[in-house]
Amino acid sequence: MIILPAIDLCDGKCVRLTKGDFGTAKVYNKNPHDMLDQFSQAGASWVHIVDLDGAKAGHVVQVKLLKDLASNSGLLIEVGGGIRTEDDIELLFSHGVNRVIVGSVSVSKRNTVYQWIDKYGADKIVLALDCQFNQDGIPMVKTHGWQNNSQYSVWEMLDFYNNARYVLCTDISVDGMLTGPSLELYRQIKVNYPNLQIIASGGVGSYQDLEALRLIGVYGVVVGKAIYEGMIELSQLFTN
Repeated sequence: MIILPAIDLCDGKCVRLTKGDFGTAKVYNKNPHDMLDQFSQAGASWVHIVDLDGAKAGHVVQVKLLKDLASNSGLLIEVGGGIRTEDDIELLFSHGVNRVIVGSVSVSKRNTVYQWIDKYGADKIVLALDCQFNQDGIPMVKTHGWQNNSQYSVWEMLDFYNNARYVLCTDISVDGMLTGPSLELYRQIKVNYPNLQIIASGGVGSYQDLEALRLIGVYGVVVGKAIYEGMIELSQLFTN
């Protein structure tokens, strides 16, 4: 299982949100280059970066900073947040980004994103499904920085994207809470879509959470707030 330490960029700083609420943004480090150096020294291979300003604006905003981070870190980087067009994708790839994460546009332009996966390769496009369970216990996908509801469930989206390889799935209700990930959601995805590589995101607050995800068999897990709050030590995160 790959650990992807996370950087959420807001106004050029490293922040974390609670349940996707921009009003809860807490600055942890004003220098994202410093965080990448710490991740690299600890032994990380991948880093998960989200352009929160881009997610809110609907287009990639922090292009120069993302280019600098991708060019100078020596790490493999996946980037999400505000990616809506093929120009966004090609711009990020040209700046050294290894994988792009598509969320809202995968709902609003499903046929287009399906074609992107075919064109650029399933190893280069991560399908991001941010969800919230409805009253019937169905994980419904939310879009535009988690501010809008969609008509699709996680299951409907995964059925449609039968050419996808990577899915980044976040249960919004546990994101930033440090109370544990949505294990049952990932178990269901693993059972129903065994060929998908699941990247778990949201809720991780302990080494026990990481072990539980490992036992499910997810490909990777994004770890953010638990690192910044000191609940998981970088020095121990990549020792196994």
